[in-house]
Amino acid sequence: MAKISRRNFLQSSAVGLAGLSLFGPDLTRVLASARRQFAHVSAMPRLQSELNVAHIAQQMSAQSDQRTLKGWEDWLAAAGLSWNVTVSNAEGSPETLSAMIEDAVSREVDAIVVTFGTLTAAQGALQSVAAAGIPLITVDSGYYPPALCDIASNNYTMGSQMSSYMVQSLLGQGKTEPNIVTITANFHHGTRKRGKVRDAVLSENENIQVLGDQVIQYDGFFETTLNTVNDWLNRFGGDIDAVWCPWDEPAMAASQALLSQGMTVNDVIVVAADGHPPAVELMHEPDYPMVATCAQAFELWGALAASFIDEIVGKGRPAAEVIPVPQIDFPAPFIVKGVNLPEEGKMPWDTVDFYTQFMNQARGQVGS
Repeated sequence: MAKISRRNFLQSSAVGLAGLSLFGPDLTRVLASARRQFAHVSAMPRLQSELNVAHIAQQMSAQSDQRTLKGWEDWLAAAGLSWNVTVSNAEGSPETLSAMIEDAVSREVDAIVVTFGTLTAAQGALQSVAAAGIPLITVDSGYYPPALCDIASNNYTMGSQMSSYMVQSLLGQGKTEPNIVTITANFHHGTRKRGKVRDAVLSENENIQVLGDQVIQYDGFFETTLNTVNDWLNRFGGDIDAVWCPWDEPAMAASQALLSQGMTVNDVIVVAADGHPPAVELMHEPDYPMVATCAQAFELWGALAASFIDEIVGKGRPAAEVIPVPQIDFPAPFIVKGVNLPEEGKMPWDTVDFYTQFMNQARGQVGS
């Protein structure tokens, strides 16, 4: 069972928050912006201020898990809370995740948080949580009882935005019979849902031909995507008009492959989701092929999970009063290259949604 301190994790992770600059410009100012989001949070009396909480991550090498943990920690610091938080990393193993949940139950913790978990294989562990009466909050794991809620963005919506924009963009370029290639990831409920919506969108746009599809796993996803896109480029040459990717990091691999073969955004577009700062920073570069992403507010998810536990366990409020629905869907602003990229120093999720801009423009003309 891998239990790690945050310091050791960031030192060991190849894509830790301290190492995000490997993908682009220095992101210190962006991360500082995320911390400022919780400046309004202040310390106040609690029924329980010293809580023992198990924070269990499916895959701590993922930026999403890292950013969620960072938002959690920033919120606790702003609230002046010094909880005893045990951070555990399942390293991608559903079986390990289940065992970690069982361990948290045996330790009689005050609350459990699971981030990006594969909970289909953890039903026995979830029954143990229910029997123990321990409050459970999940983040982007899909909703499974007895969790009080699952916090995420709506993956059906994001899949629609990514795919619809790709169709619209190709049409806007005058490509009435375009060719695309797709990367599919079924190992996580979120990326799987995005892929299913993509297929639904394509079924209504039969003029678009899919030249190839590659199903990837999390392990080795960057190299697999890079090699696959290079192979497609060698096979299909300039016939490819777009690459659909399930999240930003495979999109970065696809973009790298395109650039290495002398192709730019003027030749092939790439769409994705998540809005990770390294990818969004690269979208500022004129030739970079990635043109669109949905910016998920991972830091805010972590902060909300901490806030929910504080309200329910720390302050003793009824769970039903604090959490009205079991699925909390956060907005994920749709970001388009050259249109609504975030201002310098702002987190991607803090920008105005691409389509909301048009509504605001119209509202300005007709009054509020």
